[in-house]
Amino acid sequence: MYEVPDQACFPANANGTIIAAKSAKPFFLMNLMPSPHPTFKLEETERFYSKAETDGPEIRRSEILMDNAKMMWYSYSVDKEYHFPMQLEQERVEMHFKLNGRSGVTYEGEYLVMHSNEQSLFYQHNLEGEYILFPGEESSLFEIELPRPVFESLVTEDCSFLMDFSHQLQTPRHHHWPGHSMEITPQMHMIIADMRNTSYTGHMKRLFLEAKMIELFLLQVTGFDQYIPHADAFRPSDVERLHAARQYLELHFMDDCSIFSLATHVGINQKKLKQGFKALFGYTVFGYLTHIRMEKAKQLLLDEKKTVGEVAELVGYQYPQHFAAAFKKKYNISPGKLKQ
Repeated sequence: MYEVPDQACFPANANGTIIAAKSAKPFFLMNLMPSPHPTFKLEETERFYSKAETDGPEIRRSEILMDNAKMMWYSYSVDKEYHFPMQLEQERVEMHFKLNGRSGVTYEGEYLVMHSNEQSLFYQHNLEGEYILFPGEESSLFEIELPRPVFESLVTEDCSFLMDFSHQLQTPRHHHWPGHSMEITPQMHMIIADMRNTSYTGHMKRLFLEAKMIELFLLQVTGFDQYIPHADAFRPSDVERLHAARQYLELHFMDDCSIFSLATHVGINQKKLKQGFKALFGYTVFGYLTHIRMEKAKQLLLDEKKTVGEVAELVGYQYPQHFAAAFKKKYNISPGKLKQ
């Protein structure tokens, strides 16, 4: 996971507590498009921390700070296992790429370890725990921190994984992740290297980095969106619970539903619910819920004399315009035209 934050490897106060620095004011839209009064913040820092400063390993850090993102490269070597306290205050979504080595983190009963050539996506907010640095080969990592408003501006209905991830954040929490990591692809490695070694400067460098950052983000979320574990990887008891989850959605499609509440209702953990549901049924949980709602809505529109607003309410939509957009996306026709 997020092993070494921007102040991770040496204490920020006398008690040795590590406090992640607050980033600049969130920039809600990427600066790839010009605006009347653009803000083109780009600050670069290089830092080497000695063993005396960290009371542990030597660490090299490179950071690029913009008003809508922060990019960091870390490298370090350790001769024994080190544990450092963690305190992350700022709400953000982190794209994390473990390039070499192995490191881990513990928090709220979770114990996560990432290995060389693994990547994942993490949400963090007011999170306390511990970082773990393991001995062995030299470790290096790259990460991009996005303030949550910037992340939400990138969420689209065209990506079920992003929709599910964003939906989970509607319930207050300290952390969230997909439940597994994935391989860093050669294309990802190439993009990360290009970002590190670009010869652009000034505003041209910012535009280049934003373009590469979005490209890397698309590759990452598309990989998670297309990830489908094998159905035979689940025990019969888990398969039974997954079928119970599908049946529950079919009977309660009008109700608000969260991954947590559905997992609790059928007696399965959230990771197995999300991965197993897609493996068995070909839909994400919320993708299937939307499918049921749209099928029921089509039936109501064709067979009963109800307005579009009435149908939207009957299938669980608070706002008719949201229902109309979802309906047109699925059937390529608006609900109003279907009734004509």
